[in-house]
Amino acid sequence: MDTYRIMIVDDDPHICEIVQLYCQREGFESSYCHSGADAMMQLGSFNPDLIVLDVLLANENGIDWCKNARNYTNAPIVFLSSQEEDEVKISALSYGGDDYVTKPFSPGVLMAKIKAHLRRVSAGRREQLLELPGLTLDFYAQSVHMGSRTIFLSKKEFSLLSYMAQNVNQVVTVDTLFHLIWGMKSLEDTRTVAVHISNLRKKIEQDPIHPERIITVRGAGYMLVAGKR
Repeated sequence: MDTYRIMIVDDDPHICEIVQLYCQREGFESSYCHSGADAMMQLGSFNPDLIVLDVLLANENGIDWCKNARNYTNAPIVFLSSQEEDEVKISALSYGGDDYVTKPFSPGVLMAKIKAHLRRVSAGRREQLLELPGLTLDFYAQSVHMGSRTIFLSKKEFSLLSYMAQNVNQVVTVDTLFHLIWGMKSLEDTRTVAVHISNLRKKIEQDPIHPERIITVRGAGYMLVAGKR
């Protein structure tokens, strides 16, 4: 497997440097951010396998950041915090966190926890890839790989694409897509699906105006066409 990527989100530069140093010793690629806004911007480009996240960022709440990040990544999130209250721990783990380490912490213990989560990532990820010509869906990271590019999708966009990918070269009706994603009948509300398809095309098509991947079959629905390798 490729080198694991660890993203560190903490407003304390000293903490970031310590965790990054230990990551380097383990052969991991790492990157750090001091704010939630910077971390969210980096999330798509860095594509982390695991995130180390401070509960209390400067002027930000790490738990809220975690909740938002779960729309874009399934990577394990290990919280760091000086708060030991059970309420905070429960909240952090309930809203998308996978582990909770209190400060001051032992770097060795933190790395042991990180490696344990990465072992589970590795075991699960082997079974969570769907490969099509020129297009690979990563169900774990909720991302799409096209050549050297990694593209992150929203949950609804990924659900739409993954369903069509599992029915590649077959027409999928608007009603089917609507019911699959929103859990109800479309009641002829075709625009909702059309908007999400349009957003998806902007991310995976070379020319979204003249799509070659996701084509519209008039009067029927949409079809994901298998491309060339």
